[in-house]
Amino acid sequence: MALLDVEGLRFKYTDNELFNNISFRINPKEHIVLVGDNGCGKSTFMNLIAKNLIPDSGIISWMNNVSFGYLDQHLKVNKDVTIYDYITEVFKPLIEKEALMNSYYEKLCNCKEYEYERYLNYAQTIQDELDKANFYAMNSTMGNMINGLGIADYGMDTKLSNLSGGQRAKVYLAKLLLEAPDVLLMDEPTNFLDVAHIEWLSKYLKEFKKAFVVISHDEGFLRNIGMVVYDLSNKEMTRYNMDYDHFLIEKEIRKEQYQKNYNSQQAFIKKTEQFIQKNIVRATTTKQAQSRRKMLEKIKVLEKPKNHEPMHLTFPFSKGLGQEVLKLEGLSVGYGDKIVLGDLNFLMKHNQKIAILGHNGVGKSTILKTIMGLLPKIEGEYIWNPSADLNYFAQEEKYEANETPISYLRYFYHMKTDGELRSVLASAGIKGDLAIKPMNSLSGGEQTKVRLALMTMKKSNVLIFDEPTNHLDIHSKAELWESIDKFPGSVILVTHEDDFYQGLVDTELKFE
Repeated sequence: MALLDVEGLRFKYTDNELFNNISFRINPKEHIVLVGDNGCGKSTFMNLIAKNLIPDSGIISWMNNVSFGYLDQHLKVNKDVTIYDYITEVFKPLIEKEALMNSYYEKLCNCKEYEYERYLNYAQTIQDELDKANFYAMNSTMGNMINGLGIADYGMDTKLSNLSGGQRAKVYLAKLLLEAPDVLLMDEPTNFLDVAHIEWLSKYLKEFKKAFVVISHDEGFLRNIGMVVYDLSNKEMTRYNMDYDHFLIEKEIRKEQYQKNYNSQQAFIKKTEQFIQKNIVRATTTKQAQSRRKMLEKIKVLEKPKNHEPMHLTFPFSKGLGQEVLKLEGLSVGYGDKIVLGDLNFLMKHNQKIAILGHNGVGKSTILKTIMGLLPKIEGEYIWNPSADLNYFAQEEKYEANETPISYLRYFYHMKTDGELRSVLASAGIKGDLAIKPMNSLSGGEQTKVRLALMTMKKSNVLIFDEPTNHLDIHSKAELWESIDKFPGSVILVTHEDDFYQGLVDTELKFE
């Protein structure tokens, strides 16, 4: 029996219908990956089955007593707690039981003789419950988790508010895994994870004895963990009982067949409508025309195939630079008086493309923010060529409540017309109504495309990217790679995806 059954699901934002009567199920121990282009509704679907949204119609039915845990792209928690306190909330009921058990054992020392057996039985009952829950392996289990994800390096007494976005994401992930629900629901869990920790998570999920549903755009990760693939496209959900590589082959076959079916159906509809128009008013053929009209009304009209909206990004080049672009001399970066990385010495040369690598929290983003002047340096110097024109993509950005892609661009280029801004957005695949939707209602990938579109409006000779591939679908990553590769100037790239930077950069700076 399925752990979750979804039948006839429909949902739309304003007038945009995302799902057309879709079905979905999770069977026990099933390892599912959910894929689809940016903006197709994957995160919305996950929020629906996690009961964070209510569908317009359809049934979402979880089996009784089945527990699920949900890790989304924008999880909101109380950040004024330490890592230890946040993670051990998982064990709080058991910790409270242990305290109660110990109180019974303490009472044995001073209780009346007739009370002794009662307190002993109380304590033993709790002891059995703790043993059954494997409570005394808690420290070992938690240690494996925090070490596997690199969390122990942050200091367990560190408050969540003092962590970077990537560090907090790992702490949230650790807690979800420790909760060990019957079904894990995870939306982009590898965002902000470095290569070593993605490998650890892949191994953990492969060996996971329960069910999970994972959204990810990391193909290597999908290959490692997925045994069932659900593909969301053309407002429909298609199940593939196969691994990711076989899914890619099968999908291309089905995609071609769907296009043929759509073309045939459209031709049939057009021909039938022409017959109806010609014959509906003729007395001798009215019944035939009415019959065909009823037939058309019963047809399930196929959605027009929605192909990937390509990005055609061109980062305008301003002017050439000399041989020395950026020099670091004994540079120490960090926050306040706390040094995250110290004594950095490096010379970036003309047209060099550099990848800055290392685990989360090592200070990659801190370096970028410092050389961009967004954070004060602690010691040493960073010296840009006086002719350097910088173009920066930050890892995270917040948006105003009613800010749209057009108003976002207009803040920087207020003299541009709507038509000009729409043209810029279209080059990044943001077309039609997407250009006037609130930024906070767009998918993570669509938000990234808007910010990349902004970068194409500025002439520069140095591009600086901090995790630009987070949330981007596979096709968009390839298109961004091509755009960066064609840029004739210098590039500094922070990324956790080795598939993305390999073949693109000529120098790797790795920090341990």
